[in-house]
Amino acid sequence: MLEGDMPAISFTHICSSLSTLRGSSIAGFGTHCELDPLRGVMSETIFNIFLPFKDERCGHALYVAHEFAGDDEAGVRFLQNCIDDDLKVATRIDLPRTFTRSEYYSHCRLGRGHELYDQIFQKEGAGKAPLFVTSLVCNGRVMVNATVHHHDTHFYLTPQTIGDATMDDWLIKYTREEGIDLPQLIHDDFFLAIKLTFNAGLHVSAAKLLVSCIDSVAYIEFGDARDFQPFVRWLSTYADLSIVGVTPEELWELRNSLLHMTNLSSRKVNEKKVRRISIRVGGKPETDADGTYFFGFMELVRAFQGALSRWIESYNQDRSKFVKFVERYDETISDSRMLMRTAQGAAAQV
Repeated sequence: MLEGDMPAISFTHICSSLSTLRGSSIAGFGTHCELDPLRGVMSETIFNIFLPFKDERCGHALYVAHEFAGDDEAGVRFLQNCIDDDLKVATRIDLPRTFTRSEYYSHCRLGRGHELYDQIFQKEGAGKAPLFVTSLVCNGRVMVNATVHHHDTHFYLTPQTIGDATMDDWLIKYTREEGIDLPQLIHDDFFLAIKLTFNAGLHVSAAKLLVSCIDSVAYIEFGDARDFQPFVRWLSTYADLSIVGVTPEELWELRNSLLHMTNLSSRKVNEKKVRRISIRVGGKPETDADGTYFFGFMELVRAFQGALSRWIESYNQDRSKFVKFVERYDETISDSRMLMRTAQGAAAQV
């Protein structure tokens, strides 16, 4: 039986030391704000901020500062009412780096969207917790489909964006008091299916799911890299394959042939540039007459679990990686996160 002992690594939630800024940014194309009911009525500077996106990237911001006396709710209403007029006269400020819309959303999910344009507040000498509303701009127009609060992790799955459907948000579901339970997340989204197929005797299917899982974590770590192979780089960085008796390059070729053709003959294997390998369940490693090396599937599982442990620990060592983790994991689909249509009893959809 394949048991599911995932590495028990603690993970400190990077959101534990968030800024006290009360404003916020847009979820999707929308307007986002956070309210402070204890705000007094003294005059202060509040901000309408605009993020123009072209080809899914933003390289500068626009803003208008207003002097306003009133509580947060009144301030937000005032800013929202001024959005169209403010966009026409807003001051431009170049940002230190460009970012994609998905990068922006991942920052917002962690309550850190404002970090991408903090120089606005620095330039204007804003106080510790300025009130602001941030709107995304496309083709010169503010596009709004949801209004959400700055620290609202769940903003992707609002009624404005998914209607009457329901879906678990992984960032909320796997957040514990002590942090994010990444081992349980990886188990539910990947290892559960690997265990089910393996224990049902579907060993080739289990192998396909395992190499697909390596693909996924490699993408989360390195993105869509073009100058190196993320699958190979991830294994080389985090995995000890000595107990398996194979190399990252050999596993990559096995992955290619299994997922694309369900055979053992990738192009490089056929050209004799890489050794042909395959899985075995039970028995000792061996090489057959045609040179195919049969490695133990369970040895690969154990090596991968050790690699996952080291990979997860890297997030404890470098918490700045977590923003990219959120951005890329939000793109992941899995059986444990289905969009459920409930109004007419329709079937679940990915």
